[in-house]
Amino acid sequence: MEHLRISKTAAGLHIEGFPDAVKVIRVEGRKAKQLVDLALHKWDLEFAAECLSNINRVPKEPRVVTQALWRAAVVHFMKCFRRSHARYQLDAGKIFRGNAPALMAFDYFADLRNKHFVHDENSYCQAIPGAILNNGTKPYKIEKVVCLDLVAETLEQDNYSNLHLLIKTTLLWVTDKFDAICSALTAELEAESYEDLLAREAIDYKLPTIDEVGKERKVA
Repeated sequence: MEHLRISKTAAGLHIEGFPDAVKVIRVEGRKAKQLVDLALHKWDLEFAAECLSNINRVPKEPRVVTQALWRAAVVHFMKCFRRSHARYQLDAGKIFRGNAPALMAFDYFADLRNKHFVHDENSYCQAIPGAILNNGTKPYKIEKVVCLDLVAETLEQDNYSNLHLLIKTTLLWVTDKFDAICSALTAELEAESYEDLLAREAIDYKLPTIDEVGKERKVA
């Protein structure tokens, strides 16, 4: 699994680095759909890993920057394991099979994402209402009604290290699966005639429009 340079031409998308190429043909079917899902999972995992590594490169103040990177890393990692109508979810039981500490760490981040970062349901975020009572020497008793908001700190070394290992392990698993499907698809395509392959539709890309933001992506 490698990163390729892509440009758009009048004929469609052009992938750099292949001087003998005449066309980038569309591949369809079950294996192609698996390839799409794994590629998108890989994007999220690499984004999560980059957010995590950049925590060490930004100033500690203002804290909002490190917190934003930390939350993005957790959310994009867990996104790969959440149910979606557009792509299949990864299975933590398969990826971390036999690794009890990894599964325990995974469950922690799943709860952190579900009950704290994305939905406010657990005690990691609290607001405590109260009233400041004065010493009784004034014509009024209450100085001010207040509400103290308290948020638990989750960006600490053990959590950072655990998330880093989970992302690394998942990326290796996804990459192995992606490469295996690429090899299988290559064998299937090689079995076809050159004429049939050349007659296939070329791949292309259409920029999403603003009205598509609330619509589900079409699944091949």
